[in-house]
Amino acid sequence: MKIAYIDLSKDKAVINDVPRELEAYIGGKGIATKLLFNIPPNIDAYHPENAIIFGIGPLNGIKLSGASRMTCVFKSPMTNGYGESQCGGFIAYEMRKTGIDFLFITGRAEKPVYLLVEDDDVEIKDASHLWNKDSYETEEILRKDEGGEVLSIGQAGENLVRFACINHRKGRQFGRCGGGAVMGSKNLKAVVFNGSKEIEVAYPDELDDFRDWLNELIKEKLQAIKKYGTANIMALVNEAGVLPTKYWQKGSFEGFENINAEAMQKYVKRSSSCYGCRVACGKVVKVDGIEVEVEYETLFSFGSLCYNDDLTSIAKANDLCDRYGMDTISAGNAIAFLMACSEKGEVDEINDEINFGDSEGILELLKKIAFREGIGNTLAEGVKRAAKVLNVSVEAVHVKGLEPPGYDPRGLYGVALGFVTSQRGACHMRSVIHRPNLVGTVDRTSPEGQAALLKDLEDLYCVVDSLVFCRFLCLPGIGMYWNDIAKLYRIVTGKEVGVEELKKIGERIFNLTREFNLREGVKDERLPSIFFKPIKHRNQEFVIKKENFERMFEEYRTLRGWK
Repeated sequence: MKIAYIDLSKDKAVINDVPRELEAYIGGKGIATKLLFNIPPNIDAYHPENAIIFGIGPLNGIKLSGASRMTCVFKSPMTNGYGESQCGGFIAYEMRKTGIDFLFITGRAEKPVYLLVEDDDVEIKDASHLWNKDSYETEEILRKDEGGEVLSIGQAGENLVRFACINHRKGRQFGRCGGGAVMGSKNLKAVVFNGSKEIEVAYPDELDDFRDWLNELIKEKLQAIKKYGTANIMALVNEAGVLPTKYWQKGSFEGFENINAEAMQKYVKRSSSCYGCRVACGKVVKVDGIEVEVEYETLFSFGSLCYNDDLTSIAKANDLCDRYGMDTISAGNAIAFLMACSEKGEVDEINDEINFGDSEGILELLKKIAFREGIGNTLAEGVKRAAKVLNVSVEAVHVKGLEPPGYDPRGLYGVALGFVTSQRGACHMRSVIHRPNLVGTVDRTSPEGQAALLKDLEDLYCVVDSLVFCRFLCLPGIGMYWNDIAKLYRIVTGKEVGVEELKKIGERIFNLTREFNLREGVKDERLPSIFFKPIKHRNQEFVIKKENFERMFEEYRTLRGWK
């Protein structure tokens, strides 16, 4: 494996072998996390010595469903701790062909630049002509000028919106934790990968057989997500009473039928797919001349959370976030937070007020956030910091500074625990435990069995993110599990690594993420207090009892061996 060390302050790039001792961390997330410890402790996320690390793993580049993912690791401007995100599309495939597996980027360029990563080479190039352009425009220009595949930031990243994301192919993002803002702080507008190297596997015939098996699994188990995309889960979440609504005040949405998967299907024009993938989970909708890929988390964040049942406005909000480069989960939470403040009469009635359900107001606020205008400048800091500036009584809902995704933990005990143990902040993807909770693998309103299940899934996905592979092919209960992953790892690399050893590696990587947070002063946190207050859904009431949460958390800490 090769790593390019790029110092933008010195306008210098050096390519070396990845240190042999890091190979024990597989690749992707594992190695990138270990590399992150090279930055000085306790620096600001926007300090030039902060690193943004792009990495791939041994599965990337092969033509197989799920094998086109890239990881990105950095110190997060949202949490001041461990930041990570993954991105699909074609970018990992193209990076693998360059022969460079990791980019370790530090420093701050004197003027806007982009990186051109070609076969065994990295060039730092002037991006002055790209600054102030949105991510769509930037990618179009660079694909024409350089070819290959592009990662870029929009104006939100340039303006250091703390939840700015990194964009790829108008629908794939490194979405969470503010990686786009870290790039913006470095005057790094884009990274272009253009490779031509051949990709080899240890046992190509066995890979053909594995591919056939995986394609059959997709046909049998993933038809719903293949047809509807991630929006498919919305019906289950709403029916369970855990669809966050009206800024975490309710667990189901009266306007659900106007924004669910069936409603969206009327506007879907085509499906989109990552390289070599048979699932094609991306659903591109067309409204008012705009074509944009819409996912469940965006339907929740600009829909139910904002009490907005206008699907057209949600698609437009999605398009603005993709263009400007903003995480839709954090952006929707920030706007819904302001709506809750307005409802209580705690914001400037003339300039800042926005009511729940104001679909046009959402679009105006997104522009203000991206360009840090007026109240948008405050919301661009995320809800944790915005609440302190506004000095309001409405609780800012976050864990470690990161706003939660679309699953109310009051009716999903595993999610409640997972929000706290996720080292990047409130997150569902580090464990995907919402799925076994929702389908009844464990009782979703009981602490029983949650800690052991969560630990196993967290360790599993640390390995998956180091390979780097897609969650949707490894969903709990219906996708690949430890034995399948060990088998695929051997087929591709020739390395015989047993399940027990993989589990140890996954645990080691997970503990590394916590070790980084502890180094940076980010400690294990508790849930926002709102989740210890009940919500009603039909004839049911959901609440997290503090004694049950503490019991789960203590059981989890014991399993982890944490003091």
